[in-house]
Amino acid sequence: MPTTLEFYWDLASLDESKRIEAAAQLISALCKFQAEMPATTSVATTEEELNRICAGDVTYGIKRLIKGLASPRDGARQGYSIALSELLARVPCISVKLVLDLLWRSTEATKQMKGQEQRDMRFGRIFGLMALVQSGIITRAGTTAVEMRKIVMELAAIGAKKSYLREISYVTLTSLVPMLGKFAFRDELITMFVAVALDKGAIETPDELLLAMRLRRAYPGYDWYSALPQWQGRHMLGAKNVGRLGSVLCEQSVEHPGLFSTWHPQLHRVWDEIFDLYFNRARADEVANAMPMEFELLWERVVENGLFAPGASQFRRYWGFLLLERLLPHLSEDTVPSMMTPNIVRAMSDNISVKGKSALAKVGMRTAERLSEVCESNTKVGLAVLTHLLNQKNTIQPVDAAKTNLRSMMANRIVAKLDSEAIVGYVTYLQQLFAAPRRVRSKSGVADAQTAVNVSDKSIEKQRAWAVDQMIRVARFGQLPITDELTGSVLRFVAAHAAFTVTGDTKKCSVVELRDAPVPELSAATRDYCALALVNLVGELNRHVSEPNRTASDAETRGLAGHARDGTAWPTAALALVLDTKRKRGMQVVLHGFEETQEPLTKLLAQLREMAQAASGLEAAAAQRVHMLELLLGNLSVGAAFGANPQTQAEYLEVAAEVSECYAKLTQTGQESDSDSDDEPELQPVEVLTDILISLFTRDSSILRRLCDQVFVPFAELMTARAMESIVGVLQAREGADEDVVTEMDGLDAMDVDESDTEMADDNAGVIDEELRRKIEEALGSNSNGDDAASESGAEESFDDEQMTVFDDKLAEIFRQKKEQKTWARELKLSFVNFKLRVLDLADVFLTRQGDNALAIQLVAALVDLARTTNKDTRNRAVHERAVSILNGRLTKIPAGFDQTEALKLLEVVHERARRASDQRELEMLAGVAAFIGRAVLESGDVEASARVHELNVESVRDFMGRKASQMQVGFFRAAMAKQRAGLLSGLWTVAADAVAEFGRPQRAVNVYRQVQAYALADSVLATAPRVASELTDTSEFIVLTERVLRESCASLQETLKFAVSEANVNATGRLLIDGARVREIVQTVLQMVRRVAKVDAFRPIVVALKPSSEWTQAVKALEASDKLASPVIRNMCRSLADLSLLAEPKTKAKAKAI
Repeated sequence: MPTTLEFYWDLASLDESKRIEAAAQLISALCKFQAEMPATTSVATTEEELNRICAGDVTYGIKRLIKGLASPRDGARQGYSIALSELLARVPCISVKLVLDLLWRSTEATKQMKGQEQRDMRFGRIFGLMALVQSGIITRAGTTAVEMRKIVMELAAIGAKKSYLREISYVTLTSLVPMLGKFAFRDELITMFVAVALDKGAIETPDELLLAMRLRRAYPGYDWYSALPQWQGRHMLGAKNVGRLGSVLCEQSVEHPGLFSTWHPQLHRVWDEIFDLYFNRARADEVANAMPMEFELLWERVVENGLFAPGASQFRRYWGFLLLERLLPHLSEDTVPSMMTPNIVRAMSDNISVKGKSALAKVGMRTAERLSEVCESNTKVGLAVLTHLLNQKNTIQPVDAAKTNLRSMMANRIVAKLDSEAIVGYVTYLQQLFAAPRRVRSKSGVADAQTAVNVSDKSIEKQRAWAVDQMIRVARFGQLPITDELTGSVLRFVAAHAAFTVTGDTKKCSVVELRDAPVPELSAATRDYCALALVNLVGELNRHVSEPNRTASDAETRGLAGHARDGTAWPTAALALVLDTKRKRGMQVVLHGFEETQEPLTKLLAQLREMAQAASGLEAAAAQRVHMLELLLGNLSVGAAFGANPQTQAEYLEVAAEVSECYAKLTQTGQESDSDSDDEPELQPVEVLTDILISLFTRDSSILRRLCDQVFVPFAELMTARAMESIVGVLQAREGADEDVVTEMDGLDAMDVDESDTEMADDNAGVIDEELRRKIEEALGSNSNGDDAASESGAEESFDDEQMTVFDDKLAEIFRQKKEQKTWARELKLSFVNFKLRVLDLADVFLTRQGDNALAIQLVAALVDLARTTNKDTRNRAVHERAVSILNGRLTKIPAGFDQTEALKLLEVVHERARRASDQRELEMLAGVAAFIGRAVLESGDVEASARVHELNVESVRDFMGRKASQMQVGFFRAAMAKQRAGLLSGLWTVAADAVAEFGRPQRAVNVYRQVQAYALADSVLATAPRVASELTDTSEFIVLTERVLRESCASLQETLKFAVSEANVNATGRLLIDGARVREIVQTVLQMVRRVAKVDAFRPIVVALKPSSEWTQAVKALEASDKLASPVIRNMCRSLADLSLLAEPKTKAKAKAI
């Protein structure tokens, strides 16, 4: 057949255009051949009839095209299936039965075939069935139910046997759905589809779901309630099916995990049907009649809590990002809340990576980029997305620098497109949404008043809560161009809807924010949510500084934290709105307990206004203190006004009264106390305030905690000894012994357990809980009386069934109470830890702001004790870490005017604990504290105190060198060298000289390692020589000390070398006491010391004077000649040791002389 053979070759081309061209030419030629045959109405059902009715080229073409479907060569399957489909459609004399017979015979997979051959046969059969369906010959007269059943059963069997073929099999089945209506036996075919392809209604895969949705959509008159009994409602996407839909669409099954053993990188076709249902306006009537669930509910279950659920695999997150991309064209300000949910934002933050090469990183980056483009084109959507991104609970930092934080990448792009007008418009939209929530579901997923499908009250409350959250996030985001007017509008709106209900005409309401009456009316839960949101907003605004006026002078542009530009504190504004509006006609206050709190709140508002006025006439520091008290009092007042708990409201009012008292004491100037001179002196304002702040730390409120730290800052300079005692008292407090907690150890060696304590613990282990015994006896009642023998013999007769049930209930209640007591005890211990952490914040503020205050010594002592007592306590680990962090980072200023006795006592304790430090970290912390206190004492100029500092250093060095268990290290003294001024280093230089003179000699230190450390200590002090020379004009004292350090080091080295090469260096076992490695360390350290001094011009003459003596030369030569000790490195060092004075000359000259 030379006329058509060449076309068959091009059908397998990888080039799609060539395949299509070859198919078109082949079909055109075959149609011409068939047109030359005699016209007939017969349909070929066998090969004989095919040969008789059709032209020879057509007969050959059909057989060859069917056989070519199983070919794995290039694009053969695609090309042959296209040609077969088109040929079957144009030749009307071919039946379905004939095609199926030829297809079954050509694509039969036998057991004798290899795996790849069987795979080719299955693909060929599927492509053949696809061509059969696409050609449309199934709907021709003569197609029977048997043939249809054969097709359906084969496709379902292939999909069930091989998961990678399931989707294409069911896509073919789905394409059959529109054709079923053309058969007289339609219902029989639908029933067969449900039984075979849908496994009798047990739909478990997206493929089956898509087929079921298409069937129900095409034939709504069928009895689907009986066919699919597990799926409720009028639609497969009904709200009652949300749980089952979540498992199917997330492709997870506990019972049949093998269904989803193969992952595919593209979204399933069922999502096309779902998006078309919700966002195709042409299907609005179908949505109205079938009433599927809201798109937000489906998204939350499948995407938020399914594909992006914590712990979800990277494959499911990949699908989730693809779904986000699909949703972006339909994104509006209404759909943002359902899309930017916590899990989704967290997944985007975790998986966005500019340098990421994984498929997940790339799709995450692409999704974020497209989302940014949508936000830039629509400011309302941009603001809605931005506020979700900036929510601290949603956004987390990337785990490494290679990942780009979602906030930094997207927020800057969105903010760049925003202006004040756009922000005001967005806030207005949110206020309108709050007043009139979206009560209808639209045809396209957005608000549309024409669709009268009601949304639940829960959804309305959720929308209002989201609107409030969005307004607050906009108001507190510092990067946006937010004005005081906009912030005030948000504050008044939230406060008004939390506090008031309008009884008259809302259009005439004096509060502008209430003129649009909420429809439906606000529920009590929504008002409570607004009240809580207002308290949080006021707390967030405490640190907010109003945007300065660009045209004003610098003095006028300085903002005040927590205040508007006109000087009004935000808490005062919220409280004034309630109290000034309550008297107006048509307004009813609905705040909890307002009748009881109204009078004290009115007095507090007057006090707040008085404080604001008084601060305007004070100097900056005093005004700042008044403003901070105003903020504290205002926040307490707002908490009392908008709180829902009467007890909490009363406590806030009580604390507010104490703050007012503190303000009264602060404003008293030049007034003498009325108390007698013998009585205890009157409390200072800072003392009252400190007690107030500490009492507020007991509340589980992050807003109050941050506010307390903020208020304490301007009062830190006024701290008194009594105020400091309040802080120290909390830090030194221990939980009671009955709580089985760590108590303060009396001695430093308290790690040894007392035998009496062990015996007591053993005794207590056998003690029965008497309270538990008493409660059980009460539960037993009269049956517990009598002797034991009687009770044992008649145990079964003492209770009937009813009494036994009552007894079981009482016993269960007893054990439940015991469990609650244990839980309460654990929570109490945790609260105690959190309480200390908050008080530590005050200590941090004080040392940061007033580190040079004399009271710093007292606070440092408490912190050192706290760090020690919590070191091994896992429950108080956070307290320990915080205390150590403060001691390591805040001791930068040097106090003055402190009690020398207390400082020296603390320094003694620090040295003693350092000698017995439990680990390196504790030693480093104690070294910093010792350096801090030591410098403070030396700076004071007290001779006796300075001498005591020197004595402690000497004692610690002797302990380090002479006691094997000592935990002291040279780094302890290096910390002091780094912190002290150059003029105060002479004491440490003297200590180092004495140490190397005594312990640098052989067998003087407890071991050879400690002997080496004596040289290291000397090297450490000489490392400060450049600083001494640059900071001091008179270095005569240090020249003498440097000469002594070098002289003593050389003398000790000379004696060490003599000992090392002698017979005395061998112990009883024949091992060297000082081996070559230790000798090398010592020699290297001494050479380094000499070089350090030689680099300083003022000290270089000392090195020049180091002329070698005969004994020195003899010791060096003995080391160089030693076989046991000498190595190439040591021999090279010996050349430098031969004449140390040469190290003072330039390197080139010294090398020439050495040669």
